[in-house]
Amino acid sequence: MPSPLEEAASKTMGTIKVVKATVKGLSGVFKKLMQEHGEVSALMKRVSLSTDESVRRELYPTIRKEILSHEQGELSAVYPVLSQHTETLEIAEEHARDASELDAAIKALDALDLAGSEWAPAFEHLFMLVKRHVDQEESEFFPKAQETIGEQQAKALESRYEAAKDAALTEND
Repeated sequence: MPSPLEEAASKTMGTIKVVKATVKGLSGVFKKLMQEHGEVSALMKRVSLSTDESVRRELYPTIRKEILSHEQGELSAVYPVLSQHTETLEIAEEHARDASELDAAIKALDALDLAGSEWAPAFEHLFMLVKRHVDQEESEFFPKAQETIGEQQAKALESRYEAAKDAALTEND
């Protein structure tokens, strides 16, 4: 569980991402996804910069839960819609591969001792995958998807995404 300061930093990064999404002309689900990218990235950065096992123990469960539920929400609600359009089919397929890679990295990390010497490099690998995934979604996937499905559908997808993410959170608890 993040401390109040870590929680505030996470929320601030999420807000910054919302502003960036707005500037890019993104709306609805794409703004929400960017907000969540900022929030989890801030927590991951905190863990990445620390060698303290207690920081890992406090933040990794939240990071894990957020990444898994975010990806499951996307896979359930967002990317199936994108796979219905010729212009975004390849994006949906690439996202499925990325999600699988993130899941495997989390499973590998889960198998390691938080205090062990292998944990930090495995976490850095996950962090690198998340950064690459976020950069690609925000710079390529989301703008193309918004252009393809339009603002109205992007807004309608937000509640479907949130419901799918909530279901994933309940399932993973």
